[in-house]
Amino acid sequence: MERFLEFDQEVSLAELNTVLAQRDSGIMILRLSKLTGTVKVRVPDGLSHRDIKRAFLPHKVKKIYEEFPIQKVPVY
Repeated sequence: MERFLEFDQEVSLAELNTVLAQRDSGIMILRLSKLTGTVKVRVPDGLSHRDIKRAFLPHKVKKIYEEFPIQKVPVY
């Protein structure tokens, strides 16, 4: 299943790949969304949000989205 991760601080995909290479979590990074600043990842079934957050330590995951996070734009 695919998830969208928002981090506390800006992190490069190279840094995230390095962190994931040290752990065998089964998480695969797909892309970075420049529009929302989230990272799209493929997560194995049955992996909890807590496990996903631990896989990216020392980087702190601020929020995990189930679907693409659409920001509400004010209508004028």
